[in-house]
Amino acid sequence: MTSTGLSASQLLTADDLAVRWQVPKSHVYNLTRTGQIPTVSLGRYYRYTLAAVERFESNGGTEERKAAA
Repeated sequence: MTSTGLSASQLLTADDLAVRWQVPKSHVYNLTRTGQIPTVSLGRYYRYTLAAVERFESNGGTEERKAAA
């Protein structure tokens, strides 16, 4: 469990992230659409794992890109 009481594998919604980051939900959608934040696809819905969100935040708001193998 993290300090927020959530497990690292918990899935967050765009609403959850907008509240967490104090930004409009449209900003979260833009980050999702441009691939800047890692997502979990559930049919037509996107969710975000807490672990991936915390990694994104610790990298200063940029997703760590993996080099092509």
